[in-house]
Amino acid sequence: MGNHIIDTRTSDARPKIKSAPVTNTGRFSADYPAPKRYFEAAPCEGPDCEHVIPAGFYAPQRTRSFCSLYCRNREAASRYVVGKCLHCGDEVFGRKDEVGKKPFCTAEHERAHETELIMGPTGKFRPLIDEYMSTGAANFYSLGGLSNVRVSLAKFFRFAVQLEKTTTLEDIRPSAITRFIAFERARGLTSRNFVGHLATFFRWLIAEERYQKASPVVARIHSQRNGPAQPRPYTDKDLQIVWDCIEQSGKLELMLAVAIGTECGLRIGEVCNIRVSDVDEKSQQIFVRLPTKNQRTRTVPFHGKVQHFLKLWLAKRDPRCTNDHLLHNNVLHRFTGSQLDAWFKKLLSKEPDPAGSFNFHRLRHTWATRLMNGGMELAVLKELGGWESWNSMQCYIKVLESTVRSQYEASYSKLQEKHESDEDEAISLVDFALMEIENPATSTESIVYRT
Repeated sequence: MGNHIIDTRTSDARPKIKSAPVTNTGRFSADYPAPKRYFEAAPCEGPDCEHVIPAGFYAPQRTRSFCSLYCRNREAASRYVVGKCLHCGDEVFGRKDEVGKKPFCTAEHERAHETELIMGPTGKFRPLIDEYMSTGAANFYSLGGLSNVRVSLAKFFRFAVQLEKTTTLEDIRPSAITRFIAFERARGLTSRNFVGHLATFFRWLIAEERYQKASPVVARIHSQRNGPAQPRPYTDKDLQIVWDCIEQSGKLELMLAVAIGTECGLRIGEVCNIRVSDVDEKSQQIFVRLPTKNQRTRTVPFHGKVQHFLKLWLAKRDPRCTNDHLLHNNVLHRFTGSQLDAWFKKLLSKEPDPAGSFNFHRLRHTWATRLMNGGMELAVLKELGGWESWNSMQCYIKVLESTVRSQYEASYSKLQEKHESDEDEAISLVDFALMEIENPATSTESIVYRT
């Protein structure tokens, strides 16, 4: 109940007020100066809120009663009709400054409207896509990747229905896939994933005996030829520029997130999913829980920078936060990956590069590149990073010129030492014949022949 506040806006439904002697005792005496008034218990005026504000001494105000800032903000967002919902047609309520800027009455209706825009043009194939997304795709892809799969399938079947005039699955042949790829590239899209999404979808259809022909996605013809993804680590100088910009903001949650990305190599979604109980300050380890990209948990160590900002953040972390996630936003909710990414963009987008084009995932590239060039065994790095295959890990590792040069010099020095030691012990057959002529009694027991 420590969140209870009394707002200053007027209302017909006000709590009853009794006169009382001036006193500094009672709730919030440390927050509000004297004099105070006694307020009887009153229900919260927030929409659909059942909390009751307890009786006690509060600052004297013309009152409306809210149990929290959250309820006050919700009530403020329900005062004016600002438009009509594009999904259901009902009136949309909001603040006065949101007139014409709030097209949906709820977030659920916004998502439903966007889904309809994407899936509507797929026509009679929509039930099949929905079935695949709820069964087959859920086994092949992580939760974060399902939305991309849905978009890829929706784009293809929209192309097939509207441009190819396709009516049945049997009408989809490899030539249709080829034309679709050309169509997408002509639009300027360079995604590397949609062909793989289509290939997996048709393999599922064949396994379910829904498609009686060979898969129309032919690897050697339809594979993307953009080359493998290249590692994109930050240089030490660029990373310092980014860090300076974030540090100047004074936002400890962002500084801690960047420190974890730099020292632990976690993805942005994994950072948002960390619970307070997942962090072991004594052994300096973070448990990375599900969901992860490959659906496997792991434990990653951290170092001094994370340890420093972790202590600062835990001291600042709001005790009123009702969830146990390590990071929370201004309204005490856990961050999602997209929300945290939006915070970074809002903070850094006006800065010059490299800060202006900051990408959190590049911290993972930087982490992997630093450890590999520092001498870490690749098998250990693969385990710490949670990669499924060596090929996927190679996309994150860049061999630095300094590493190439130092290892070349070290290896060449060893070769020279070995060559010189071999010259001391080995002679050619010609030299041996001359030695025999000069000294027939020369022993051959310890001589190594060299041709």
